[in-house]
Amino acid sequence: MKHYFYLFIIFLSITSLISACVPVQNTQSSGSNTYYPDLEFVNKSYRENIKTVQLVRFKGNQMVSTDNPVIELGKNEKLLLTFDDINDEQQQYQVKIIHCDKDWKNESNIQSMDYLEEYNQFPIREFEFSFDTKMGYIHYEFELPRVSLSGNYLLVVFKNNNEDDIILSERFMVYEDKTSIDYKLVPSNVVIQRRTHQEIEFELLLNRINVINTGTDIHPVIRQNNNWLFAKAAPDPIRVLDGNKRLVYKFYNGQLSFPGNNEFRFIDLTTVNFKGNNVANINKDTNPITVTARPDGIRASEAYREWEDQNGAFAIGNRERPNTPLVSDYFLTNFELNAPKELGDIYLVGEFNNWKLSNSNRMKYNTNTGNYQNSFLMKQGYYEYTYYVAGEELNPIDGSHINTENTYDILVYYTSPQLRYDRLIGYTQFNSRAAQ
Repeated sequence: MKHYFYLFIIFLSITSLISACVPVQNTQSSGSNTYYPDLEFVNKSYRENIKTVQLVRFKGNQMVSTDNPVIELGKNEKLLLTFDDINDEQQQYQVKIIHCDKDWKNESNIQSMDYLEEYNQFPIREFEFSFDTKMGYIHYEFELPRVSLSGNYLLVVFKNNNEDDIILSERFMVYEDKTSIDYKLVPSNVVIQRRTHQEIEFELLLNRINVINTGTDIHPVIRQNNNWLFAKAAPDPIRVLDGNKRLVYKFYNGQLSFPGNNEFRFIDLTTVNFKGNNVANINKDTNPITVTARPDGIRASEAYREWEDQNGAFAIGNRERPNTPLVSDYFLTNFELNAPKELGDIYLVGEFNNWKLSNSNRMKYNTNTGNYQNSFLMKQGYYEYTYYVAGEELNPIDGSHINTENTYDILVYYTSPQLRYDRLIGYTQFNSRAAQ
């Protein structure tokens, strides 16, 4: 199944228009010298050879998203896992599904038989070898089994029937349509943030579920751009009305204010025959092919400029042969940022690297050039990214504007005293422009 490549056409039209968890610690398996990573409840590739991981969402046979794996319980929706293994030999990979608590900290207190109809170990049988690429790889696909309970899930892929030999993990969510959500986006109620922050106000109507302790057992979470790095848990509602059925979340101290940030930067890696948008140089003589991006600079002091982006997502494909994922090569892509050293730790992040604030995504300051630099192995396609400075409310690299277009979603969790797991009883997604 290669349906997710249809999204590449959308990205090509856009480019033409705009010309929380424990760190991994190595653990030793008993009786051997093999070291395995500890599982984290995050989106992560645990091996350097595992690249371009996506959970693609379908409604029926129509692909609708490659960066937001949220599906409704019992509906005709499905998720397809895809990833590449930079390897010459096909491997035996298996999948297991773990139900997690609402905070992504622990497994739920239920057994896999409570939410799966089959034994919780699924072999990945669909794979194909790349061809006519300098860097060879094997492309794997796996359609996730249906689950019978709502909530947070972690998909885990491991090798050779050894659940300790983890190669990747990916979050996904399954929700029940039990809650109506009325939302609005306004400038921040904090005066000094009114030009830089977007505030979410919303109400929940629990019209299709009975909840006894609505003020304490309902836990909404708001995300910006499908990104857990930019997510906030809502405080308790300020009012509970209509016989404990209507919960009002409208605050005045910035509890649900999000920096608007800026429109995402982008790079077009869809061809080696000419320089795509924001590409400075292509060297086809290296293996892998080397691409150098145009140097980036600080935008924080610049006036806001609107353009249509995809809020940090990426799409795989190439202009010469767009009909198959197996002929898209991998490029070693060099990025450079002109910024003062005193800014500290700067990370280049986007959906393509799971927004991870890791050393591999940190820009390294080069004392010889006076710039920050880093390189990423990226499959041919269109990529969006931003520079993130850890610990800074307002981004000193890319800036923050009230008018920036963002996508928000609200996930409504229910912690029932009678159940051993957290239900996800409501979900909605909306665009900041449409919600004003």
